[in-house]
Amino acid sequence: MRSNFSIFLTLFLLIGIVVSCTQDHHIPMQYSQKGLKITGYQENPGVNTQAWGTADVTYDKGTKKLSYTLNWNNLTGIPSGAHIHGVAARGINAGVVHNFGAMIPAAVTGTYSGMVTVDEIAIKEADLLNGLYYFNFHTPTNPGGEIRGQIEFYDPMKVITKMDQPLNAAQEVPAGASTATGLMDVVYNKTTKMLSLTVWYQGLTGTPTGAHIHGVAAAGVNAGVQVNMSTLIPMATMGAFSHTVLVDETAIKEADLLAGRYYVNIHTAMNPGGEIRGQITF
Repeated sequence: MRSNFSIFLTLFLLIGIVVSCTQDHHIPMQYSQKGLKITGYQENPGVNTQAWGTADVTYDKGTKKLSYTLNWNNLTGIPSGAHIHGVAARGINAGVVHNFGAMIPAAVTGTYSGMVTVDEIAIKEADLLNGLYYFNFHTPTNPGGEIRGQIEFYDPMKVITKMDQPLNAAQEVPAGASTATGLMDVVYNKTTKMLSLTVWYQGLTGTPTGAHIHGVAAAGVNAGVQVNMSTLIPMATMGAFSHTVLVDETAIKEADLLAGRYYVNIHTAMNPGGEIRGQITF
């Protein structure tokens, strides 16, 4: 009997080891994202600049090292600072957690590669993987930041995104005649339930009178306001803004969001029902 029990216990432990190894095998040890945007319209408030950049980032959970390669172009002046800021989602500002400004080239166009330890003090792993840190390049003309780029790792199971979604008059109901256009980047984190948007627009017939997320409505259908972003949008015919909102299952419901049943609408005095509209889809 004791021999049979020993055999059973050994088999049980071996099965546990196999299951544990199988589970660990599915936990990513390294996260990587290339071509993250660094732009003026991600700043808060948005900055009208011709400057832009990209970021390639890799995080290794084993070594706790975040590696990054940054490229920037056409800044209005020599960088006066370059940092990682956090903890903050899109549309929110936060303090400096990593200063690499002294190490980058003193040039309006350049590239730099660096590394920082995720020490759970200045930078925390959970916040990093949830997209709550950002790169920021400062210049004398834009001391608060000229171009900004959120550090995000996209994972279809946890973090989903859709970049460069169009806003235009043709999506309004009924369709409008305005030649104004816009683009929006949308990121939804299924873990934190945070929906982040960065919206850029140009050519409005007048200053915006409102900016909202509407729903629940598919393309070609109108619906009421669920999220008011009117205080965030610049009072100009061209501009940009970012915002992060909780998918609380009241104003915005996850199932409807993932089914494309919400839209962004920018209103003007000439087009009070909406001048340009963009459906949020993934």
